[in-house]
Amino acid sequence: MSMVPESAPGLAITWAHRIITEHAEGRGCGQCRARWCPTAEWALWVVVTEHTPPPGEGGKKLVTTVARQVLTAHWPYGVDGCRPCGLPDCTRMQVAATWLEVVRDNYLPPAVQALRPTAVPTDDDLRRITGMD
Repeated sequence: MSMVPESAPGLAITWAHRIITEHAEGRGCGQCRARWCPTAEWALWVVVTEHTPPPGEGGKKLVTTVARQVLTAHWPYGVDGCRPCGLPDCTRMQVAATWLEVVRDNYLPPAVQALRPTAVPTDDDLRRITGMD
């Protein structure tokens, strides 16, 4: 009786690096869904838990790009939790946020950025807005 391998031979980290690179460069894979990819999420988890970004100067940037993609896909809306899995404590979002925190990337998904003020109001602006001249 022969056993069929569950995946192509090789180390998980090697495959994770390939998947991260493909997704960061916008090529995606056969598992990509409309706005998220479980394969990219797995690869991000492997890279973050192994503390091993793809080799080369751009390795951290590739992981950061995929972390931003995962964070955007899983950002919660309403009380239902994140979009793809509906969990209030989404581990995929936690992994992505952890990476972004470690590399000191202050990324926020576009939907959240739209809610942020574009400029800090001055004292004069606040007096005018509140009518407290």
